[in-house]
Amino acid sequence: MRVGRIHPHPRFAELRDTLSAHPDWLKPWSGTFYRFQTLDFPAPENVLGGQGARQHGGRWNPPGISALYGSTADHTALEESKANDRYYGIETKSPRLLVAVEARLAGVIDLTSSPIRRALGITLEEMAAEDWRKLLQAGKESTSQALGRAAAATGASGLLVRSAAIPRGINVVVFPGAHQSDRLTMVEGDKLAQLRAKAGP
Repeated sequence: MRVGRIHPHPRFAELRDTLSAHPDWLKPWSGTFYRFQTLDFPAPENVLGGQGARQHGGRWNPPGISALYGSTADHTALEESKANDRYYGIETKSPRLLVAVEARLAGVIDLTSSPIRRALGITLEEMAAEDWRKLLQAGKESTSQALGRAAAATGASGLLVRSAAIPRGINVVVFPGAHQSDRLTMVEGDKLAQLRAKAGP
C-alpha cells in the first residue's frame, strides 16, 4: 500500500489503533489561530480548504490529505511561515498577509499533553528532530505525518501540537470537513475576497 506517492510509515496501524481506543482524547476546541498567507490565493475558500498541504504534504499530513495549519499566536505564525526558508537556506521576499481564523471544532487531539504522547509512544524531542521534509523527498511518510493521518482516519477534526519554530508555541492543524459541525471563519474574509477580485484572474 502507498499513501499518495509515498511509502506509509510502519507505525501507522499502531497509531491508528491507539487513537481509536481513546475516543476520550477527542475534545471540542474553539479559538482563533493565525497564519501568514501568500497573495496568490487570499480568498477564504482557498485559505480554509487546506489544498496546498494536500498537494505538497506538511509536518502533520502526507500528500493526499487536506490540512490547514495555523498558530495560536501571531508571532508563532510568523516564525512558522519562515520555516521553509530556514530549512532550504533561502529568503522569500514576496508579500504575505497575516490572516486570523476563528474555529469551532468538534474533536481535537491535544498532542501538547504529555500523557497522550506517552500513550502514543512519541516524544517532543523525537518530533522536533525528525526531518520530515527529507523523508518526504525520499518518498517516505514521517512519524508525524503518520500520526496526523491516523488522527484524520479516526475522525479527529484536528490536532494541537508544539511549534518547532518557537519554544512553547502551539500550532493548530485542522482537517477540513472532518465533522459537519466544524466551523472555520476567516476574520474579515470579505475584505480578502475583495482583494482577490481587484487583483483579477
